[in-house]
Order: sequence, then structure tokens, then C-alpha cells
Amino acid sequence: MMRLLLCAQLMLLALTAYATGQEGDVIYIKGERLTLLGNPICLDSTLNHTLKGELPSNRHVVTSNWDGYTAYWSINNDKLCLDSVRCETYDPNTKAVVDESIPSETLYRVFSSYRAGNRIVASWVSGKLRVAKGKVIYYQHTGFERNYEEETILDIARGKVIGKKKYHNFVSEGFSFDQLEQKGAQELLHKILSLHIERYPELANVKRLIFRVKRARVDKKGNLLECDVQVVRPDANPQLATEIAEALKAYHPWKVYYINGEYRALGIENWAVPYILQDE
Repeated sequence: MMRLLLCAQLMLLALTAYATGQEGDVIYIKGERLTLLGNPICLDSTLNHTLKGELPSNRHVVTSNWDGYTAYWSINNDKLCLDSVRCETYDPNTKAVVDESIPSETLYRVFSSYRAGNRIVASWVSGKLRVAKGKVIYYQHTGFERNYEEETILDIARGKVIGKKKYHNFVSEGFSFDQLEQKGAQELLHKILSLHIERYPELANVKRLIFRVKRARVDKKGNLLECDVQVVRPDANPQLATEIAEALKAYHPWKVYYINGEYRALGIENWAVPYILQDE
């Protein structure tokens, strides 16, 4: 039993740690240094495992970079190429963290199947890669769940760039549930909803209800076109969720994110929204 409890605790710790925002790799396109929101080496678990076996054992590992290395890439003749791998090592004598480049000979050995002359072509990579620059306009503290002012989506097929789309992302200001900690936000929420609590006798002794919004769709003007509401606590008449949804759709403007060609309600969806019914 103790072993099972220990395993459960370790799994929970691991899940919590990996919820941290990750640093990402670096990519150069036409000489410009950009952020690669992903780790293409990790797409092949065998390669990743082999590479980490070659890295210094005293490399600096942090929750924002669990593998303890950063890969540097470039696009050459429409091919995704791995140029170098760097890591930080800790010197216990000087108590300093030193940036260190992995020798080319080591990389050629690890990636021998993908070597083309003096280049390593990432032909194990297929799918879409997201490249970013500018300011962060949306951030969640997990993985690569963040968006930048400028993003380019690279479509990769066996290491070859077969398409790309560039986007200029922005935010149109308005109310969103990530602002509920701000002064006056709860008052505005009450004004938006104006619920007819008297219709729900089951809420007579309830001090607050909590709801979530799913499948929210907004337009560029901040109109909430549609949404599904789920009352999380307490159990209530399903009509209450409908009333909340209609009240939310009647409000304008909501905060709108234009992300990679879509208007999105990132500040509305999936938040546990507390609505105070009476003083606690």
C-alpha cells in the first residue's frame, strides 16, 4: 500500500512539474533568430533518449526545460536542419552555470542516420511547427500554451518545408474571466448576469455558485455568438445554465484574441467563474 501511495505521489509531482511553461528551441530563418515553440528532437523518443545519454551529467535541468538542453535549428534549401545543441553545466567549485556546446562529432554520431554532408536534416519530423517573435499576447503556465504577436506555421514533411503561413496576432480589449481578480470585476459580473435567483429555491442558502463556459465563439467586435454553460457547483436547475448563457451573449464587448487566423475567446472558456450570491 505504501508503495502504491508513493507511486501516486510521484506521478502527481511529475504531472504538476510538466505543467510549467517550456522554453522551446531556437530557429534561424533567413538569418533572423526566432523562437521555435516545440522540441523537434523529442518527436523521436529514441533520438531524445540517446542524445541525453551523451550530455553532461551535471547539466542544469529546470522545470522550464526538463531535458536540460536547447537545440538550434535553421532552414536551408527548404529543409529543417539541426545546427547545434547547447546546455548549461554547473561547476560546484566556482558555483557558476556555464553555457556549453555539444561537440559536432557527438551530434554526428547520435544523428548519423540523418546526416547529409556536414548537415543534420531532421527527416524524422513531419507535421506543423510554430515559430514566434515579438511580445507574448496570451500565456498559460503549461507546455507551449502561449501566443506571440507574430507566428509562422511551418508545414513539415520528413524534414522538408512544404508550406508556411505567417500571422499577425492581436488582442481586442473587453471583459474576460481572467480579469475577475481586478477591482470592480465582480460588480461588473453581477451587472452582466443579473440572475433571477428567486426562480431557483435550491439556491436559497447557497453563498456562491461556480460555472464554466465551453465552446465559446466570438466575432471580431467582441460579440459572444454562442456558448455552452455548465454550473459546476451547486447542483441546480438546468434552466440556470441557460439563463447564464443568454445573459453572457447579451453583453458586449468581450475580450477577443485573434490567433493564427481565428477569433478566439481564450479569456472566456474553461475558467472556473465564481459568482457571489450573498456575503460569506
